[in-house]
Amino acid sequence: MKKQKMISNSINDTIQIAKELAKTIDTGSLILLEGELGVGKTAFTKGIALGLDINDTITSPTFTLLKEYEGRMELKHIDAYRLEGVSSDSLGLYDLMDSDTVVVIEWADFIDSDLRPDYKVKIKYLEENSREIEIEEVN
Repeated sequence: MKKQKMISNSINDTIQIAKELAKTIDTGSLILLEGELGVGKTAFTKGIALGLDINDTITSPTFTLLKEYEGRMELKHIDAYRLEGVSSDSLGLYDLMDSDTVVVIEWADFIDSDLRPDYKVKIKYLEENSREIEIEEVN
């Protein structure tokens, strides 16, 4: 397991950090995002999308739960905020994951899950524009 911590001083920094990560991931990757409300999880997902050559506007799927995007790899963006305590089995999360897709789950800590991520990303609020981003490569 490799862990790295970085400091982001803007939304653009957060997007760039995620974009660089996306350049190194493989299809079939599962990325779990954790952090408080408004800390930058969706901005991080925007960076992942840019790194996957997705030019669509990335917005939070809080009310739709899932958004899908096409690029050099397919991206499935899931927001589990409203799913606290629901099991990943009853959500059918395993059905969404396949070897051709990158899956990003915001609020991953809200679901009762035995998911095996490739990356865990924790974003912590430091100051108004500063965040600590910890990326743990689990494999």
